[in-house]
Amino acid sequence: MRNLRINKLNLLTNLIILGMFLAGFKAVVFAETVITIVTAGNASPVITSGPETSTPSDGNNPINVGADLTFQTIATDASAEDYYLIICKTDAVVPGVGGAPPTCSGGSWCVSLVTDSGVQASCTYTTQNSDPESNEWYAFVCDNNATYASCSSPGATGTGSTGSPFKVNHDPNFSSITDDGGGGADSGSNPGGTITFTGTSNDDDVDSLQDTVKLVVCADTMGATASGCSGVELCTSVYTASNPTCQINIPNVAPDGNYNYYAYVFDSHGFASLSNYVTGTYTINNVAPTVVSLFLNNSLNISLAEGVTTTVPVTATVRDYNSCQDITTAETSVYRSDIGYPACDTNALDNDNYCYAQVTCTVTGGTCTGSTDEFADYNCSVDMQYHADPTFTDSLFPLENWLSTVKVIDDNSQSHDLEVSAGVEVLTTNALDVTSVINYGSLNIGDKNDPLDKITVVTATGNVGLDQELAGTDMTDGGSGVIGVNYQKHSLTSGTAYASGISLTTVLTEYELNVPKTTSSVAPETKNTWWGLEIPLGIPPGVYTGTNTVTAVKGELAEW
Repeated sequence: MRNLRINKLNLLTNLIILGMFLAGFKAVVFAETVITIVTAGNASPVITSGPETSTPSDGNNPINVGADLTFQTIATDASAEDYYLIICKTDAVVPGVGGAPPTCSGGSWCVSLVTDSGVQASCTYTTQNSDPESNEWYAFVCDNNATYASCSSPGATGTGSTGSPFKVNHDPNFSSITDDGGGGADSGSNPGGTITFTGTSNDDDVDSLQDTVKLVVCADTMGATASGCSGVELCTSVYTASNPTCQINIPNVAPDGNYNYYAYVFDSHGFASLSNYVTGTYTINNVAPTVVSLFLNNSLNISLAEGVTTTVPVTATVRDYNSCQDITTAETSVYRSDIGYPACDTNALDNDNYCYAQVTCTVTGGTCTGSTDEFADYNCSVDMQYHADPTFTDSLFPLENWLSTVKVIDDNSQSHDLEVSAGVEVLTTNALDVTSVINYGSLNIGDKNDPLDKITVVTATGNVGLDQELAGTDMTDGGSGVIGVNYQKHSLTSGTAYASGISLTTVLTEYELNVPKTTSSVAPETKNTWWGLEIPLGIPPGVYTGTNTVTAVKGELAEW
């Protein structure tokens, strides 16, 4: 009301003055000075380019945890003042005071250094594992006015793949690796088999990225990327939602043992799990070697040499899927068929008549060429004694033959043995050794060895019992003197009188000497024959010589 009264008074005064002027009165004017005041506002900087991230950061191109994401823009200020770029988590910013940088009410991602008007400003945020998958951002530009700092509003969010929100790609989870080839409590895989590796893994980025995971398994620690191993690669999986698997094929020939491997997991953006690498061990099993073929004496009958050993070959081909180099021992036993391998498989059972046990075999040159070769040829040389039991017709064992078994052992003590499929015969050997000289001594005309006292010893040097055939020639002095063959007499009994002896003839005649079959080369079987000679009347004195023949005849079986 007071203001209304003042306004009315002022109006009345003005009317009086105007009336006086119009009436021709002269007026007096008073002048005063009025102060004007205005507060001029500070214009905010204006974004002229951007804002944007320097690289795409959308669901197709998320930023890996630990990577730097740079935000950038260009702004101008009407007063040509410097400015800050600040990236806020919410659409709310607080200008700085006294030239300080602005702040975000709801938290900031980053703030730039002070930047000249019209020049690009940028700031960088390093993504954290704690960041959510999707992250909204708001860009503000604020000038550097020390008194009336001002910021653009509302916050700008950019557009497209470089706009808000930015997506964070977290590393995939990777807790363990298993395999079905010996890892943990598994039993391993044989050569020629397979081994499957399974990574316990998934990716939590499923909101919008729908990340999948991939397994890469390496044989060494040289590292890996999503494209594969830097060193020796065992296998890689396809991308899958969780628990990726891949498989290797074990070669048909593979050394047994435990093999370390190194597993890596990557997501579908190639981001490695922070748990890389996880190690495991798979096992290639030891498998027993196999004798695949063998031959005794090249499948030929065995003919023994008289009085000495005869080398009889046994040849075999052996396979080991852990490689032929896995075989540590190869041996053979050779035996008469009724004896059988179980009774001739150790050296303690050796008997030169029917069992030659555990004879060492050696690799034939040019076979077993390396760790990828499964086959090796072996040669075994069996030295059979001359008295080894014959199995041919008209022997003590005509229904039997001789067999061989080859046994191989690998470095894990696994073994295999195989008996030859077809045996061979040991032939009879009729052989003897006999005293080389019968020296009747010095006898006068009409004298004789009476009783018969000169001895020939027949030794059985074959593998049969023996009788003998005897024949002789006249004894001569190199001139006209002749002692007829019939003057030599023999007997199979000691102490036989000359008159009772049997006269020698020029025709081979068999006598039942009955030398048993030799069973030991150390103490061969022998029998004696006693001899005597009468000097006939009318021959000239001198040294008389002749030749007697002793022939081995296979004795009757009952006498062996």
